[in-house]
Amino acid sequence: MQKRKIIIYNELFNKICSKDELAKKCENVSVKTIENTIKECEDIVYSKKLGAYHFKNLLPAQMSYQNYFNLFKDNLSNPILKKDMIKSITEFGGDLDSIMFDTTHLSELSKKIIKLNTAINHNCIVKLFYKRDDSLIGDRYIRPKQIITFDSIYYLYFEYDKKNKEQGLQTRPFAFNGIENIEEVEYLKESKDFRTYKIGNSFGTVDEAKKSKKRVTLKLHSYSAYFFTREGLFESPYYNFIRSNSRGNEVEMEMIYNDDIEVIKLVQQWLPYIYIVNDSKNSQSIIDGIKKNYNKFLEGCE
Repeated sequence: MQKRKIIIYNELFNKICSKDELAKKCENVSVKTIENTIKECEDIVYSKKLGAYHFKNLLPAQMSYQNYFNLFKDNLSNPILKKDMIKSITEFGGDLDSIMFDTTHLSELSKKIIKLNTAINHNCIVKLFYKRDDSLIGDRYIRPKQIITFDSIYYLYFEYDKKNKEQGLQTRPFAFNGIENIEEVEYLKESKDFRTYKIGNSFGTVDEAKKSKKRVTLKLHSYSAYFFTREGLFESPYYNFIRSNSRGNEVEMEMIYNDDIEVIKLVQQWLPYIYIVNDSKNSQSIIDGIKKNYNKFLEGCE
């Protein structure tokens, strides 16, 4: 019974499932057996519209440790998620394959990630409240598409749904720390999945950066050149290696980006071991931005 329950929860976390699909996954048991098993699960409901089961809420009341670990294993550099994981392991001990745990003890970040992953996997339109930089953006109806991490911070890529009834809205990714009150609105029976698999950061995707044709050439030397080479950062789709000197302590690279602040942050981080090669029409606005920040810094130190 417990093994079958775990299989059902694992399958439902990844997609909405019919009775026949669940019966097949559970070693070809009968549909009646599936129905009887789910009767013991208060957070699973059957939708006549979809002809399938899904969770009653975007945050299931229970979750298998296997699904939980698979969801967070690549992002444990985030201290909040790391704390959740350690707490769970300490609580459950070694027999993790047979564990179903209560999700209410998890951090708000973990809950948001689970909710929005469920919405993506289930093609569910959601309503959420968003605020950015102390300014209220308000309620938004969206189709969540993908969750990404950048510098251990989570972002949500999405499309605005027609229920939003507003035009010209910014489609920049939402940072998780500004997302509140996630509610399911409607489960769509569509052949096309919500989920996308794009590479990006908080300012947009690599594809968008390439289309924008925003590029700048940077020269790294000393510590910055060694660091980029040692850490394999030239594998990033945002950086294109151009050349280096024979000793490897001076490297030239091209950076593609969506917003000036991406380059400004990188240059400021590595001053004085990085230069902008002024061969691009975009270079001057970046240099001006760095000068402005530098002057503000000096004013604040007076």
